Amino acid sequence: MTLPYPPLPLPEHFRGPADGRPVELFHLGTPGGLRAAVCNHGARLLGLVVPGRGGQWHDVVLGYDSLAQMLGGMASMGAVIGRFANRIAQARFTLDGQVCVLPANDGPHCLHGGPGGSRHQVFEVSAQGPGALGLCWTFREAEDGFPGDALLSVDYRLRDPGVLEIRWRAQALDRATVLNITPHPFFNLEGQASADVHGHRVQIDAGRYLPVDAQRIPTGEIAAVAGTPFDLREGAAVQEALSRLPAGSGFDHCYVFPDAAEGGPLHRCARVEAPGSGIAMEVWSDAPGLQFFSASGFDGSLPRHAGKGGRVYQREAGLCLEPQGLPDAPNRPNFPSAVLRPGVLRSGHIEYRFGVVE
Repeated sequence: MTLPYPPLPLPEHFRGPADGRPVELFHLGTPGGLRAAVCNHGARLLGLVVPGRGGQWHDVVLGYDSLAQMLGGMASMGAVIGRFANRIAQARFTLDGQVCVLPANDGPHCLHGGPGGSRHQVFEVSAQGPGALGLCWTFREAEDGFPGDALLSVDYRLRDPGVLEIRWRAQALDRATVLNITPHPFFNLEGQASADVHGHRVQIDAGRYLPVDAQRIPTGEIAAVAGTPFDLREGAAVQEALSRLPAGSGFDHCYVFPDAAEGGPLHRCARVEAPGSGIAMEVWSDAPGLQFFSASGFDGSLPRHAGKGGRVYQREAGLCLEPQGLPDAPNRPNFPSAVLRPGVLRSGHIEYRFGVVE
């Protein structure tokens, strides 16, 4: 028996202005299939309803109930991150012989595109259909501090059976820049009533990862996961994997797929299974990296961690699996290049594929 869909956030609770631009929430769906809620503020995914064991539907992403709550919450929650996802060390890099100094918003470093990044912007709607939504934003050097202007387009599409597809395309408009784009949804495959993801089983297919320093900046080494707590190739429950790390820490690390290239064939990055709901999710992408973030810094503080349905998000309330380029690539010549030059179209393709483990 198939049970009714759980409610998604209501569009009328998200209508209003942000920075003088109109914000909307869009419901997407396929007949008898997945349901999604996508907001044009940050091009963010705020709801995703998928089927679990016994025909029970579950909303499997964290989010918000209103525009006001969203604006007071975590800027990365569900957003598409750019112009440069993850960190750039010391908020500077050299491009074509010129030192580019960026706004620092993570201590001395630039995180997720700085204060002018896409997670803070209201995208324009370029296309809309029952199961699809197109959004676009133009990064301006005068607004975010990165070199040059660049156009970003993001397309959400629901496909049967059980696939959420996200594609992005970017083009430098006037001069060379750097770019790293990723979606940043927080998943809890047990649904909104679940307090944490400790019981989720996570498998990450990569054999290499990026060690980081105390400020989560890559050291420059691309290391083997074998013999380390970061080896998740055989899968482990989140709680078990966390127990291998120093007490109080968590996962915020980039896994590396050396043979992958944006615009190339998709490869499986990871698989997650939730024992209670029976939901399994596979992440497929063309990206050379996958950031695994265990949300171990969540602490229930308000308004930052207020969530859907009156929930307050505590430690490990969800997890992120973010296909992307490698962090700090503009400062690391041994990493795949993040440079985007005029006349060159960059693209990325991510699929979240859902199924049921009986």
